[in-house]
Amino acid sequence: MAYIMQLTSLNIQQTDARIGLSSSRPGPQIRQQAADMQIRQNHNNLIEISTTASKMHIDQTEAFADANLKSSLRVANEAAARALQQVSSFVAKTAQQGDQLMRIENGTGAITRIAKANSEPTPKQFNIGYMPKSADRVKFVFQPAQVNIKARTNETDIIVNRRAPQIEMPKWQSDVYIKQKNQISFEAVGGTVNRGL
Repeated sequence: MAYIMQLTSLNIQQTDARIGLSSSRPGPQIRQQAADMQIRQNHNNLIEISTTASKMHIDQTEAFADANLKSSLRVANEAAARALQQVSSFVAKTAQQGDQLMRIENGTGAITRIAKANSEPTPKQFNIGYMPKSADRVKFVFQPAQVNIKARTNETDIIVNRRAPQIEMPKWQSDVYIKQKNQISFEAVGGTVNRGL
């Protein structure tokens, strides 16, 4: 009788371990507050305005004189001037007539002409008169108003309080964990004896 013997074999299965890695990388956080600014400007008494009144002077002396409204001093001065002129005219006329009488022997009829000139009145002249005689007899002197403007400059006070930025840098974090455990298993395969032979 023959025996066939099959040896038992050992089957080994092994699973490796696996490691997992999770990481957190948050970004930086920056906060910036607005700067505190204060502006001060003095607007009081910035502009000074002063004005002098305009003046108008009207001189109607000559217009009143045309209406014979004169001061006593002027009347006396004009009368003296007329008298001096009349005296000068009379002296000139008398001298001229004296020169004519000195040549009476020439038979020029000087006595007749002199007598006629002295006896005849001076012819009167009439013309249209205006009161006053012309527009320029009234004089106007105008002094315009003056405006003085003074502007004072005041410096602007600017105060700036800076505020530093707030920066937060969170830490990066990495976590290591076992994703799969290692395993090993053994299995016996075969090991039967065929005794039928």
